[in-house]
Amino acid sequence: APPPSGGSMSRLSSPFERMKDHYTVVVVGSGYGGGIAASRTARAGRDVCLLERGREIRPGAYPQHTLEASAEMQLNTPAGHVGSRLGMFEFHVNEDMNALVGCGLGGTSLINANVAIRLDPRVFDDPRWPTALRDDLDDGLEAGYRRAEEMLKPGPYPDARELPAKAKAH
Repeated sequence: APPPSGGSMSRLSSPFERMKDHYTVVVVGSGYGGGIAASRTARAGRDVCLLERGREIRPGAYPQHTLEASAEMQLNTPAGHVGSRLGMFEFHVNEDMNALVGCGLGGTSLINANVAIRLDPRVFDDPRWPTALRDDLDDGLEAGYRRAEEMLKPGPYPDARELPAKAKAH
């Protein structure tokens, strides 16, 4: 969709050719952690280079249907890689752990659909979680939730609209 002003929307990324020979700080990864670290460091007056693999996916260019989304998938397994290395949905499938991560400017924030849901506390009932983490849920995790909510300012889905299938599933 075009920007509200009707003009062209500028890119966030810069061409490789514009990289300088030296930066005070280099941040690898533009997801939540890297993006915030780069932003705060730049606002503190440092010369920052933020690196991300993949590409910038602009508003209106996200997959809208299953067929479009399937072209954006890549799979990494011990046996090798399948799919475009620029696909925004990157699955890592291994014997002990699987993960889905985003590939492109914005990292995994590209694929989380703006969902800000607190974990069900029962998740941490599993004794495989480190004791230090489990012992700090009331203070540390709660403080982290509060900081994230203050910064991101999530809000409920409007009552006037039908909930998307993803929200119903949650």
